[in-house]
Amino acid sequence: MNTFFSLQDGSILLRLLAAHMLTDFFLQPGKWVSSKNLSGWASPYLWLHGLLTAAIAWLALGDLKWWWVAAAIFLIHTITDGIKITISKTIDKTNQTATAKTTSHTRLFVADQLAHIITLVVLWLIMIEGFPKMLDLLQSTRINYHLLLIVTGYLIVLQPVGYYIQHVTRRWWTELEMQDSLKDAGKWIGMLERVLILTFVLTSQFASIGFLIAAKSILRLIDKPNQSPLNQENKPFSARKHTEYVLIGTFLSFSISLAIGLLINYFLRF
Repeated sequence: MNTFFSLQDGSILLRLLAAHMLTDFFLQPGKWVSSKNLSGWASPYLWLHGLLTAAIAWLALGDLKWWWVAAAIFLIHTITDGIKITISKTIDKTNQTATAKTTSHTRLFVADQLAHIITLVVLWLIMIEGFPKMLDLLQSTRINYHLLLIVTGYLIVLQPVGYYIQHVTRRWWTELEMQDSLKDAGKWIGMLERVLILTFVLTSQFASIGFLIAAKSILRLIDKPNQSPLNQENKPFSARKHTEYVLIGTFLSFSISLAIGLLINYFLRF
């Protein structure tokens, strides 16, 4: 049986990733971050952070022969952070709304971390001469089938199911729109709950679904307004209608995610 990568190979990658997490999130004082954001490429802490990142990675690898890996990490990590800071300043200077700027900064943060992780994975593959193994892994029909099946399931529950539920519940929107509701909060809650349910089904943790339903029900009961404010159509808000609306959306979301998870589990047997 071909396991593609040995435990020793995996250990090297984990050391690189752990070193990155340690230096990027635990060993970077606020003073350094402020200086980097203010001065950009001119900040000494930008270069010091890159040097520390490389040093910790080299130390984690535990072998002097990997000096070139540390040098590559220093150079690429520093350049990546410098580009991120430059783009961040550009975002701050735009005329976007505060919400749009926050979204842009979030996407930039994710892109920055992905760039760092991809860098480490590429260096790791060079270290272990793993590109042929990676090609074998990608060309494995069975692994591709299972992986694509699971990825497709998550893609379906993230957006298409959300749009379907949105379409089904559209008829009740005008009766329930509230001014104090967070923008897109319901959308994100729905996406997260569907991802959790699919994960629970794929890992056969069905009891956890019950806890999720109970937790959401309790939070919704706490959230019921004590007064009767007006919605955007100037009609009195009904707590009962609100509860019924939430139950419809919740059970649709849960049922579809559960069905997709069970269907994926069935096809994973082949």
